[in-house]
Amino acid sequence: MKKIISSIVIFLVVLLTGVAISKSDSIKYNNTMNRLGMSEEAVVLRTKSKKNLVNVVKKLDNTKKISSYQLIFFEKSNSDIGYIYSHGKINKLPITSGRYFSTDDFTSQIPFAIQGKTSEIEPYKPQSQPYIKVDNRYISVIGNVGFDGADILNSQTLVSLSPNQPQSKYHLNQVTTVLDGRATYNKESLNKIKKVLHVKSMHKYIPQTDDFANVETSNNGELYLVGIVLLFFLIMAVDFYILVPLKFDLSRSNLTGDLKNNYRNGLMIRYLIYTLVPFAAGFAAVNWKIAIISHSTFNLFMIISILTTMLIGLSQIFFVKRSE
Repeated sequence: MKKIISSIVIFLVVLLTGVAISKSDSIKYNNTMNRLGMSEEAVVLRTKSKKNLVNVVKKLDNTKKISSYQLIFFEKSNSDIGYIYSHGKINKLPITSGRYFSTDDFTSQIPFAIQGKTSEIEPYKPQSQPYIKVDNRYISVIGNVGFDGADILNSQTLVSLSPNQPQSKYHLNQVTTVLDGRATYNKESLNKIKKVLHVKSMHKYIPQTDDFANVETSNNGELYLVGIVLLFFLIMAVDFYILVPLKFDLSRSNLTGDLKNNYRNGLMIRYLIYTLVPFAAGFAAVNWKIAIISHSTFNLFMIISILTTMLIGLSQIFFVKRSE
């Protein structure tokens, strides 16, 4: 009965591990959405330049050999409005209706916009196509984005920039500039971008304040990862708990020779049944019922746990054999 209870514990531990990884994934994805899909390498470029935003992207477009990048220029007076330009890189966001920006939108002569589902800018809808009024002009809204719990994303309005557009209302010293993409870790490309923008300094992008200067570390699901490690050690403890009566049966047996070996092999098979079957059942249940993004993390946990479980069983039975 105790061994069956132990098997149930292993099954529940596997389920809890799946839940923990799912929760960690949810936090990470939510944080990524609040970063508007930008990576943790994204940086804020500080500059006092008075260059017009369209002139900036035009100059960058004419600069050769720059790795892929994305620039978002957030209004300093209202960071819920940003002007986005992409070169070879598009961070897709969850669309609730319409579509997201395409590469053609960043070469178009007219700007387009996407809105979060709680954006404060009311769209104007004369017919089927909605428009928003930005910089004293009406801009077509091509899509809406949104994700439950991602308040920053949900309140955001993004307007596409292009080197072929008319002059923008804003200049670099009137916006907060955020850079993301391969150019952030390509020294040559980063220096070219910094030169065009006359960058004085830069720091990590953390979307917690209007100027993105807050350097507090946000929760990125690390607590759940600690829980996964503890669950792993719980499985190891259960493995040893299952082995105690099996080792006792083996040590008190009076069998010798082939009979002893056959009996030992039978105990090993019993141990593997009590441990590997709940592993398999737990793995199937997690993949059936629990939404996981980091499948590699869960699969790695399963592989390490199963291999360690098998090694513990083999080593303990081998130890009993040597001690006799």
